[in-house]
Amino acid sequence: MLDSPMALSLPLQDQFETLFPYEHLCPVCGNILQLCSANAISRELAHDWNLTAQQRRFFDYREGCTCKSCGSSVRRMNFAKVFLETINLQHNEDIQFLCDLPTMTALDTIKIAEINNCGNLHSYFSVFPSLAYSEYGSNLPNVPSEDLMSLSYPDHQFDVVLTSDVLEHVPDYHRALSEIHRVLKLTGTLIFTVPWLSDRKTIARAKITPAGQIEHLQSPSYHGDYTLKLPDHLVFHEFGFDFVDVLNQFFETKIHCSNSFGGLIPSVFMCRKVTHTL
Repeated sequence: MLDSPMALSLPLQDQFETLFPYEHLCPVCGNILQLCSANAISRELAHDWNLTAQQRRFFDYREGCTCKSCGSSVRRMNFAKVFLETINLQHNEDIQFLCDLPTMTALDTIKIAEINNCGNLHSYFSVFPSLAYSEYGSNLPNVPSEDLMSLSYPDHQFDVVLTSDVLEHVPDYHRALSEIHRVLKLTGTLIFTVPWLSDRKTIARAKITPAGQIEHLQSPSYHGDYTLKLPDHLVFHEFGFDFVDVLNQFFETKIHCSNSFGGLIPSVFMCRKVTHTL
């Protein structure tokens, strides 16, 4: 169990060793890595989140530092590395860039659930014939809506489940993790990102009442375009160091933080299913 941020800082950074040997190339598009930068965190969100000036810079780096060729942010480049390493190890492949996924020999056999699209990475994941892609609240006939707290999929269905900055918008993330655990195969892996500050405890900003209404425990906070304040972008939890304890109730958790300017902020969680009864 993690009793304090100090118990988290170094060991988890050392638990994950990436096999990706091409730090000068983008793991998404394969081109020589040239980075563009822009501020990505609004003043209002930084205020709601109580970010220091340094933490705001780190999150601007996470989201606003992007590959000039394909537009992938540092977070999504790290996501790609973890996905590739998982697939390579599980299926004896040697794919180093998402753009080369169509050449995989195991392409037709890998079952993936992408629950809410992973931004520009979605087009790369779409090469998997059995990809189960969903968007919460979708009205599109070819894109089903899935609720992470009540997935429609059968047990033991997927090799990999992917979510990208989604769990913070789910009212009951414990229930969501239980559902993901249920639909993963016995050897399956959850790969995901959330905004995460490892030097503070998890903060609940909102909850759903027994009557089904949203009760705000802090001032409402939204991700994405802050001026729109879309209901689906409402933040229910700001995750802190104790979040890893929750993950470890369901999974064997490792944290990947390549390109880790800003400490663990651009982290990707790689969670292998554990088979004990929940």
